[in-house]
Amino acid sequence: MALLYLPLYLVLIGFLSTVLWTPAFGLGVYLLVREPRCRLGLGILFALWAPVLVLVLILPRAEEALEVRFRDWLHAVPVYLWALISMALLIAVAWYACRYTTKSWARLCIKIGCPLTVLAVLTVGVFYLGLTGQPEEVREWRGQQVVMQKSTWMETTYDYYRYNGPFLLGEPLGWSEEPWEIPERGQE
Repeated sequence: MALLYLPLYLVLIGFLSTVLWTPAFGLGVYLLVREPRCRLGLGILFALWAPVLVLVLILPRAEEALEVRFRDWLHAVPVYLWALISMALLIAVAWYACRYTTKSWARLCIKIGCPLTVLAVLTVGVFYLGLTGQPEEVREWRGQQVVMQKSTWMETTYDYYRYNGPFLLGEPLGWSEEPWEIPERGQE
């Protein structure tokens, strides 16, 4: 019975472990500035991590400002990149910190904190994609290409848009509760 709650406990621990991000990234910046042997590895990871994080945070605001709707993959790919680079960065910070730390209690804290921060990245990334991700399918309908987005918050609905290329969604065509039951104009 206790194993049934294991996923819940992992998610809870993952969300609680986000408080470790600030000290971990702070330690990474400290090592980047202080230890010359860490600069190449951590410098490259920080240089990749920062713009991807900015992209994850700016894309929804860019949609509002430009009054367009981006396709789902334009939201999902930066989140995947952020998660991968964050995990690599956190593992690199822990590895370098263990190399340059002589105190056994500090090494133990780093060895426990690294998996917890990686779990936090996985938990937040999956949660973010679960809330914002809308799987898409493109099909032909009445002589035109249509994009169907599946929204699954509380109950599943399907939103339909004209196909407007691989980057943008076109004009909304309606929604339904069953896949590919696009309403006729005037029946929405």
